[in-house]
Amino acid sequence: MKKVGKEIMNHFQSGVSYMIPLVTAAGLLTSIAVIFGGSGVWDTTDTFWGVIRMIGQTGLDFIVPMISGFIAYSIADRPGLAPAFICGMIANEMGTGFIGGMFTGLAVGYLVNYFKKIPVSNQIITLKSLIIIPFLSTGIVGLILWYVLGTPITALNDGLTSWLNGMSGADTALLSAILGAMMAVDMGGPVNKVAYAFGTASFSSGSYGASTAMLLAIAIPPLGMFLATLFNKKLYSDEERDNAKTAIIMGCVGITEGTIPFAVADPLRVIPSIVVGSSIACGLNGFFGITHPTMLSTIMAIPFTSNVLLYSLSILVGGVVTALMVNVLKTIKFRKTEGENN
Repeated sequence: MKKVGKEIMNHFQSGVSYMIPLVTAAGLLTSIAVIFGGSGVWDTTDTFWGVIRMIGQTGLDFIVPMISGFIAYSIADRPGLAPAFICGMIANEMGTGFIGGMFTGLAVGYLVNYFKKIPVSNQIITLKSLIIIPFLSTGIVGLILWYVLGTPITALNDGLTSWLNGMSGADTALLSAILGAMMAVDMGGPVNKVAYAFGTASFSSGSYGASTAMLLAIAIPPLGMFLATLFNKKLYSDEERDNAKTAIIMGCVGITEGTIPFAVADPLRVIPSIVVGSSIACGLNGFFGITHPTMLSTIMAIPFTSNVLLYSLSILVGGVVTALMVNVLKTIKFRKTEGENN
């Protein structure tokens, strides 16, 4: 099991290495559009900056298929690419987030590898590679994703929404902490979407506590990972440190996806850390009772908050907690690996 786990992690990391240029290009384009064009660029392509935003956002929407395709490529080489891209697009449409991309990439990759090992006559070997394997692997994984995982994901979304609605009258700090954790746990996936929808609905009704918490959490993961690479550079590759710079720029304008390469490469240490850091940041801000009447995220909302100093302190605490926790967990892993090698 340990060998299999290490093999899977290597495939995840390979997928991330292909995905980083996509996140960098698309994320920077979107960030620049928001910085110079304002928040109105999200709703239009009538302006130059609106078009730049559209180009960048199109790239960000391709993150899940990209993860899926190149994880499968790492496992099964070129025969895994097309089926994994297709299944990754289905996962993206279903709102499964990058976790869905990881699942489809692994499922397609190992299924294609299995089909490749089945002996066939020389007369149909080309047919097997070009038609049979892509057809079967796409159909099987796509159907499993749609019929087996689709219903549980929908039920999870409905259940989480009902649970949050039931907590509306609960302690503000607790509700804020829960929303912060939900926003961070899958970074754009179904849990994140439920928290975002709940916060948006609260904002629409004139209740800013939940919306402030939801929006505050958006930039804590990229901020935390950026700080982590500064606190201990030895734990990260040059590529990861460069990606952290992109992630913090994206985070400043309300885009969490810059954190995804870190989460895919090392989910057991990154995801718990960003969840804890985001939860603490939002819970602390909820305890202080700080709100803002805008739909701006984290850094961009600072000028509009009811207390700039305490709001900024909450952001800083969340980022530092994330950075320290992930670095401690990575250090433990590094020392354990070093001890096994010795």
